[in-house]
Amino acid sequence: MNTVRLLLSLAAILSIRLIDAAADIRKTLPVRQPSATVEGLKNSMASALAAACSKTLLAPFDTLKTVQQCHRSSGKALSMIEASKLIMARPKGFREFYAGLGVAVVGSMPSVGLYFGVYSYCKRRFRPLFDSLEQSNNDSSRGVAFTLTILTSAAVGNTVASFSRVPYEVVKQKLQTGLYSSTWEALVSMARQEGVRAFFPLGSVSIQMLRDIPYAMATLLSYEILKDSVGRPWKDRGMNGSLVDALTGALAGGIGSYVTNPMDVIKTRLQTDVATYSGSIFYCAQLTW
Repeated sequence: MNTVRLLLSLAAILSIRLIDAAADIRKTLPVRQPSATVEGLKNSMASALAAACSKTLLAPFDTLKTVQQCHRSSGKALSMIEASKLIMARPKGFREFYAGLGVAVVGSMPSVGLYFGVYSYCKRRFRPLFDSLEQSNNDSSRGVAFTLTILTSAAVGNTVASFSRVPYEVVKQKLQTGLYSSTWEALVSMARQEGVRAFFPLGSVSIQMLRDIPYAMATLLSYEILKDSVGRPWKDRGMNGSLVDALTGALAGGIGSYVTNPMDVIKTRLQTDVATYSGSIFYCAQLTW
């Protein structure tokens, strides 16, 4: 499961790099720097498009991850090969790897765009704190201010965006696990059974935030540190910039995925089977353990 999450994380990190690269290009142009609001809106649009691309490219891996995390009948974890066989045995065969893709793309674009837009805006707003401490030429102060800027921006961004992710995550995961055969069937059936509540199962928003916020903080902080401490020296030695970005992104994504994988498993199980766990994060964690 960590391997699959690492691939998904890498796609997210590369989208961040595309945003950073665009920002670097704009800085070299003889034009006035945009405000924090304009910068946030631009990054929001860019990250929304990047999210749609990454969701489409990595849909099979995301489906594998969901199937692995939901499986608990035998008491033994599923391997990627075993999960693949279960998916292929369904009526649509290979197309089942792309179950829930439509709702994932449509849902992720506004939520990811909102997240990176808020993250970028907060980074610009919190940056004066970093700049004021940087003038003191104190390495310790600069490091603390830099860390607080990234962590706070990531936390605020995901706090705002996590709520918007829950409905499409719930529908997508039910499609990926084979509970419904089409998006329309899932939407109609869920709405008839529980109304709006079906898209916000008990405990789903809380566990979404418990997964998303630590993940974003760990991943983005790792990426920013690796980009300066590892990526820049490699680039100075003539190493291909895209390769460096991919490597640093993979490392940062691996760190974030490893740290938050337990919360991700609990999130998936709570959002796909609220009846078994009664919406309790603690009870779900007990049964999973």
